[in-house]
Amino acid sequence: MTVNAPMEHPKQLAEMRDLSAQLTERLREAPAGGMSAARLGVRIGNRGFLVDMTNVGEVVPTASITRVPWTRPWFRGLANVRGRLVGVYDLLQMGGAEPLRDEQGLQLLVLGDTLKVNAALLVSRAFGLRYAKDLDPVPATDEGKAAAPWEGARFRDAGGTTLTELNLARLVADERFASIGI
Repeated sequence: MTVNAPMEHPKQLAEMRDLSAQLTERLREAPAGGMSAARLGVRIGNRGFLVDMTNVGEVVPTASITRVPWTRPWFRGLANVRGRLVGVYDLLQMGGAEPLRDEQGLQLLVLGDTLKVNAALLVSRAFGLRYAKDLDPVPATDEGKAAAPWEGARFRDAGGTTLTELNLARLVADERFASIGI
């Protein structure tokens, strides 16, 4: 069963390639000491997240996702990303929220080799690099508390968007991540 059809519009594919090229170029130009402060901003549903670039493999348009029988609903299935089979996770649904709706614009955030898993997260969109110096911490009130063990501190960017640190190492170490079977 195919959950998402490949992107059919050349314009969208070209935009994704441009974004990927821009991110790669910005990473090359960033000073070596400043890399630890660089985070990739992604939107998952209506929430914004910051992901450490050292744990990101790539962001690609969603390809066909093949359902796997007898798995939890938040494990969407398997996708082929450049010849590599990756398990596709709906992170919001895994955390207890409503699942992401299948729509053409979803992307896959493929986890980096440093995490030693073949997995990807469904994201609504990647929107570029954010640097720690440009973010303001959100106080640890109810709004600032982490909802899941893989969530860290929260920040606001210059546009007022709240962004939550997403710790991918904690995510892949969480028992739920590996327990996809029902």
